[in-house]
Amino acid sequence: MKVKIRQLPEDFIVEEILDKSTLKEGEAFNLYQLKKINMENLRTLSYISKRFKIPLKEIGYCGLKDRHAITIQHITIPARYGILSLKEKNLELKYLGKVGSPLKLGQLSGNRFKISIRYLKKEHLPGIEENLKRIHLGVPNYYDTQRFGSVYRSGEFIAREYMMGNYEEALKIILTRYKKSESKLIKDLKRYIRSHWGDWTSILTYMKERGIRDRMFHNIISHLQEGDEERFKEAFKYVDIRLKKLFVSAYQSYLWNECVKTLLKKYIPKENRIYIDYNCGTFLFYRDIDREILDTLRDKTFPTITHDLYTKDIEEGYREIIEEVLKREGLKIEDFNRLLHLSKPSYTERRILSIPEHIRYGEFLEDELNRGRYKITVDFQLGKGCYATMVIKGITSL
Repeated sequence: MKVKIRQLPEDFIVEEILDKSTLKEGEAFNLYQLKKINMENLRTLSYISKRFKIPLKEIGYCGLKDRHAITIQHITIPARYGILSLKEKNLELKYLGKVGSPLKLGQLSGNRFKISIRYLKKEHLPGIEENLKRIHLGVPNYYDTQRFGSVYRSGEFIAREYMMGNYEEALKIILTRYKKSESKLIKDLKRYIRSHWGDWTSILTYMKERGIRDRMFHNIISHLQEGDEERFKEAFKYVDIRLKKLFVSAYQSYLWNECVKTLLKKYIPKENRIYIDYNCGTFLFYRDIDREILDTLRDKTFPTITHDLYTKDIEEGYREIIEEVLKREGLKIEDFNRLLHLSKPSYTERRILSIPEHIRYGEFLEDELNRGRYKITVDFQLGKGCYATMVIKGITSL
């Protein structure tokens, strides 16, 4: 079912909820409320850094927020820079008081959301209304498409190819696959590399003639031109470390989704299952869930897969699910040791379900931006790390 949730900035409002129990008393840092409209998080912090001549590393924050939205969050700046204020068209910085330590990632209890769901067909309204009445039962806490920015096509995971020893294929994905958002210059370069794969001299000449100075591309292609049989694996030393972390975390997130989907099949009867497509496969949602099952799953977590997973105290039965998912992928847990040469996989335990709280919603109204369609605005609160878009999928799944 196609819906629209970000046609206007005010269609998607997210407000950070600080975990006040983690705030230390003191006067070393100033605490601010930062409100921004359709601005990327790190670029905003960089702008504040330059505007007030404050080193970027001295600005503390709890988490990254959506770009295409109105976001209200918190930052800290050392008090020695004085009390700052900023009020621009799309950016506002408001002083709140003093605290004894800087904010750090994860130092929040959750987020409040106010989201307008647009482009609804009249015949779908009764089903959506029923879903709204059941949304307090929660939704699976999958990683949503935002987590998979490094994935170019469904099933093309660079980390998976790397683990399987397909180093040339993994590099080919990096150097030849492109997204719509990339510039024409880079798209054309990637097309040229794909059609001239192996002719490294020609590719370097192409880059030189067009003034393409991308260091990563240049270093990789130069290495492939002169390297030996191990050149494809060794070329990964020239890939940006931040990209390598994204490649690994994206595949870990996909595997987590697949494991949770497999687990839910053990609890949710077929007649209550709903499947929703996303860019890396399908999600399994539920129309309804038995109260006893909900109580069983409410506080359960599932781990991300790492090379040392079985040294952790994981719940009984999870190992079977993990091995089943890895078998479908053509992998074993020991294959994750290979990722240590790419980027060390991080271990986390993530809640299986996302249970929205303080849910409110209005009436269906005519959608003023889409003739003949309807809209509804929904307010709810989620714990940290949960995707509001998953709740929207739960509301609109028919």
